[in-house]
Amino acid sequence: MSNAREGRPVWEGHRKRLRQRMEREGWDALRPHEMVELVLNYAVPRQNLSDAARALVARFGSVGGVFSAPRERLLAVEGITETLADWIQITGDLMRAYYDLHAESDLRLSCYQEVLAFLRPRLGEAEIPGLWAVYADFDFNLITYSDFGAPDDCWDAAVARRVMVEAIDSGARYVYLVRFMEASALALAEAELPRLEAIADTLRVADIDLVDCVLCNGRDVASLRLAGGLKVAPGDARMLALRENYAGER
Repeated sequence: MSNAREGRPVWEGHRKRLRQRMEREGWDALRPHEMVELVLNYAVPRQNLSDAARALVARFGSVGGVFSAPRERLLAVEGITETLADWIQITGDLMRAYYDLHAESDLRLSCYQEVLAFLRPRLGEAEIPGLWAVYADFDFNLITYSDFGAPDDCWDAAVARRVMVEAIDSGARYVYLVRFMEASALALAEAELPRLEAIADTLRVADIDLVDCVLCNGRDVASLRLAGGLKVAPGDARMLALRENYAGER
């Protein structure tokens, strides 16, 4: 069916009105199948996808259900092509990634227990051996984290430079290094400690504090800060106060 005045199908005007309503009032102003329809439009912009969007919501029950559905079940819905199924899955991955990042944006890392809470869900993702850096702002709110993979030397100059650059670029005030180790190990070699302290000294030049190096072996977690393996600079009252807060009971 066409709109004679505008020379285009009626459904294109419908889609334009949906998009305008979303831009004016937000996504919450749309019904579930309308949200799905607009998202699908980016994959197939010149096709009427209203019926397909309705069928998807009817089959999977919600917008979240649609974008979490397995590919083979998506393809079983009438009107869903391989292109649309792939687009739905990619969009779902992006939605989950955004949600995870947004949900963590208010996470505080000011004490040992909060660092543990951040680490636990990630132990299965970690490369072993491996190294991560976690960055927090002046109020100890999580900013971001970075997976270094498995560097040949966790404490070499390249690692120190990367931590410094990422901390400055993200506006971090505090850094936590997280070392993932073999299951049988949960300690740094004696020769590693001075080199870790050298990284802490390098960061301190830029007024960034290395709060802790947390060791994880997939089962247990240890804090070098609490174990005394990460020294506080003499006379640094601010870091001494941080240590008391970091080690304190919640």
